[in-house]
Amino acid sequence: MNMIRLIVPSVLACLLLFCNAAIAAESSDGGGKPDWPVHLKMLTGPKGGQWFTMGEPIAEVLSRHVLPTTSRQGGGLSNIGDVGRKVGDMGFSLACFLGAASSGEEQYKNNDLQNVTLMATIYPQVFYFLLRKDIADKYGITSVESLLRQNIPLRFASLKPSTASEFMVSMLLKYGYGTNFGQLRKQGWTVSFNDYAETADNLVSGNLDCFAYTAGTVVPLIKKMEEYTDVVILPIEAKVLDTLSAKFKTGTYIIQPGFYKSVTTPIPTLGDSTCIIIRGDLPDDLVSAVNKALWEDRDRIAREIKDFGGLSPDTALPVGLPTHPGSVKFWDTLRAK
Repeated sequence: MNMIRLIVPSVLACLLLFCNAAIAAESSDGGGKPDWPVHLKMLTGPKGGQWFTMGEPIAEVLSRHVLPTTSRQGGGLSNIGDVGRKVGDMGFSLACFLGAASSGEEQYKNNDLQNVTLMATIYPQVFYFLLRKDIADKYGITSVESLLRQNIPLRFASLKPSTASEFMVSMLLKYGYGTNFGQLRKQGWTVSFNDYAETADNLVSGNLDCFAYTAGTVVPLIKKMEEYTDVVILPIEAKVLDTLSAKFKTGTYIIQPGFYKSVTTPIPTLGDSTCIIIRGDLPDDLVSAVNKALWEDRDRIAREIKDFGGLSPDTALPVGLPTHPGSVKFWDTLRAK
């Protein structure tokens, strides 16, 4: 089924984009400083998701105003390691990844933040636990906890390992409900990992029962799925949300009725923040220039992904996370005006 699949730009189109970016940067206000790199590499997310979609307009904005910039596919967790190793210069991630690195949990000690700093938080990140309505009605499933109690052959999917979605699902299962993918398979679940479009297609076509992933506050993909099949978004219990908040600095987000057809009452779920991380060893004035360009041209990016319009001086720098001095200087100056 191809109704939800995205068209991936050709290699030629990507090359043309890079060439245009380089040409545009020749007349930019910030390029050419001797301690700045020649270009910037932006790491995004899985194909079909909001982070992947934002990569091109962000590269366009930065190429025009700062330095030639290219974007490439990445993942919320893998981006941390790749930025730290200078495989990329900046990238999308989640605030909870930074919290996980300092949580004391052995499995997250490899989230090396030695050269990784926060550039800015952009917008709330929301966890969606989607279930086909016919399954929910058949088994009386009204929450994530009631779903996990069911000993049924459920076909479940999330996004690929090292993505933000797979991380948050694993974190939720282990620390919120005391289970994991292996135990769910023993209950009869089929667990798979794929990209957004493939997983959404499978849910709509009836080849999948449940899809759990994280995205922004306004997700066109869910609205598209609702055009072809009935789904429910399962709430997460308050005690689970409190547990994860204490350990990983996550929050609670309430999905309100109005945008999604399936949501008729407020639904509490796991909340976090989409953020941009950046190499800690980049010059302060370069990082300030990157922040300035994204702030002043945010409407251009928001035309692709509405949530980017949530970038705000009031929320860009959360307390308690390692932040680049260039970002601190830019946002503090902006707030002081």
